Amino acid sequence: MAMQGMQALLFFQAFGVYAPFWMAEFGWSRTTVSLIHSLHRTESGLLGPIHGWLLHRFGPQRVIVGGMVLLGSGFVGLGFVRNLGQFIAVFLVMAIGSSLGGFMSLMTLIVNWFDRWRSRAMALVGLGMSVGGLLVPVLAVLLVSYGWRPVAIGSGVLYLLLAWPLGRVLVSEPEAMGLRPDGEKAAASEAPGSGADQAGGNGAPVGARSALRTREFWLLSVGHGNALAIVGAVSVHFVIYVGETIGLGVTTAAAMFTLITVCQIAGQAAGGFLGDRYDKRFLAAGGMAMHAAAMVVLVWAGSAAAVVVAAVLHGFAWGLRGPLMSAMRADYFGRRAFALVMGYSSLVLMVGSVLGPLVVGLLADATGEYGLAFGALALIGAVGVAAFLLMPPARRAVGGG
Repeated sequence: MAMQGMQALLFFQAFGVYAPFWMAEFGWSRTTVSLIHSLHRTESGLLGPIHGWLLHRFGPQRVIVGGMVLLGSGFVGLGFVRNLGQFIAVFLVMAIGSSLGGFMSLMTLIVNWFDRWRSRAMALVGLGMSVGGLLVPVLAVLLVSYGWRPVAIGSGVLYLLLAWPLGRVLVSEPEAMGLRPDGEKAAASEAPGSGADQAGGNGAPVGARSALRTREFWLLSVGHGNALAIVGAVSVHFVIYVGETIGLGVTTAAAMFTLITVCQIAGQAAGGFLGDRYDKRFLAAGGMAMHAAAMVVLVWAGSAAAVVVAAVLHGFAWGLRGPLMSAMRADYFGRRAFALVMGYSSLVLMVGSVLGPLVVGLLADATGEYGLAFGALALIGAVGVAAFLLMPPARRAVGGG
């Protein structure tokens, strides 16, 4: 939770708050800012299979510590960049570190440690991202008061100082401590890595190649990728949009972004609780429908009240859907294949993550406003709804272990 919170506050959700300062200092357009953000998503997608192999080969603990060191070093370097070329080079280092020390590595830990209460555990870890998002207005105040360069350097130093103590508590799997998922005691005849571990108790295919041949893999990847297109676009453009359309300052716009995070927390609680009891496919489809509805509201938004409605819908949808994505992959493909499946999924997810912010930036620059761009995101959300509804049921009991 602490690591997710740091990444949300200092890197992921902070990007849109840094963006106006970069645009002002370097003279970059919205399209340029979107392209820079897309570099992270492109790197994450291309790195995915390698990331999955590293997790499978060395375990989450070592991968996470290495990622934190890279991200911290990148932040320090960011404070000294002077042109676009330097910025891109440093940002790529940060992006690699963020990926290795971020979501996929942490979710692999959760899948290893939890089975029956997997959705709930994932939701709790995801709350770290939400708590970090709540502090984004504080980051905005720091950026206004001290400048973005000192804040970036300070963020890097913090990551470097915390990498070792945080990394040491993240034991890769319960078997290393003589335990089993959910705290159950292992039978004397059951060795770590036995058949139960391999398939997660659901009889699902355990190989990455097997997963790639299933429609479950592709439908889940399309639905998740479309969701990330919307989330990425809103993260990059929300503060800019509110400032230009509603005429509010950066700190006020960042405070409105906090509303998204508050609603995300409520959605995560709902997703974690309901995901262990009801069919995750329908819950995920409902979340995508709310994403699409939020984008429709933004198409016609002309007041702060309309933006608030969209923020509530988008935030709750983001939280509701978030913990279900990884839990569904574990349900369909099993515990031991999770990291490799997530790694290959990232190649598909990259398309949505990259195109979402980029398309919004291009359309906004071309038309001079965001209406058409948010309309395109609403259509992407509708396609995501269909993808989740077309998935067959998982071969494990919805709430069972």
